[in-house]
Amino acid sequence: MIDAGDIHLADLNEEVRRRVLVVSNPRFNVAAGRVLIAPEIFGDIDEVALPWRIEIEGAVYAVDFVRSIAGDRLLDRVGRAPATAMARVRRAMLHIA
Repeated sequence: MIDAGDIHLADLNEEVRRRVLVVSNPRFNVAAGRVLIAPEIFGDIDEVALPWRIEIEGAVYAVDFVRSIAGDRLLDRVGRAPATAMARVRRAMLHIA
């Protein structure tokens, strides 16, 4: 089951697979048939002010680039974000809404 906080490699129709952070819960994922993800970005975290960018174990995920993808585009699960990081994601999402 795909859950918020999971980190997967994903097929985002780019040349290479990219890590993504799942931000939606299993109930949404099943009902919508899609998954909300924040993609990993590369470059300086200071390019966009916090709270839009979340750093997890050296990788930076862009909450301001959240989008939905079909669940079958998530490939291997490669990690899990700590609860503290997911709390920052939820706060960032509140700033967007």
